[in-house]
Amino acid sequence: MTARDTALADRYLRGVPPWMTPERREPSHEPVDERTALEDRLDYQRTTLLVKCGGLTPDQLVQQSAPPSNISLLGLVRHLSGVEAWFHGYDGRPDHQFFWNYVPGASDGFSGVTADRADDDLASYLASVERSRRAVRDRALDDVVPGERDTLRWIYLHLIEEYARHNGHADILRERIDGATGE
Repeated sequence: MTARDTALADRYLRGVPPWMTPERREPSHEPVDERTALEDRLDYQRTTLLVKCGGLTPDQLVQQSAPPSNISLLGLVRHLSGVEAWFHGYDGRPDHQFFWNYVPGASDGFSGVTADRADDDLASYLASVERSRRAVRDRALDDVVPGERDTLRWIYLHLIEEYARHNGHADILRERIDGATGE
């Protein structure tokens, strides 16, 4: 039995299920159009983050990399909840209120990560992603949020880059936690 299997069994015995691992599909290599390509690639990156967290216990999700870094998988989930707010400006509503000590305009999320809030942090992340999708659904790639300078196209590209960078961190964290490697 691997360390991961032991951790999962222990969690089930305590009545706490591990985070689920979502199904992830590779985006088309021949997308219909630019918008579809951007949406599909971003969704792939979003799902990759959740795959890296899948099957882990809250205690494993909060394990930090190595001092002085305070990055953890759950911290990445919280951080990317805030990063999603780049899209939220398109709906004209107030900033998304996260479960962690959110300050409008801040998107760190790495400090004060605790296992007992893991499910809340996942719910916050999923709500932030869903709000992002709704906020830009009917927007053109050249649209700009009032008072800002970046187009929706640029924001898609920026978030794909942000997720890809942090998914690299997630790869290393996951391998450190239970030895799992790969995509």
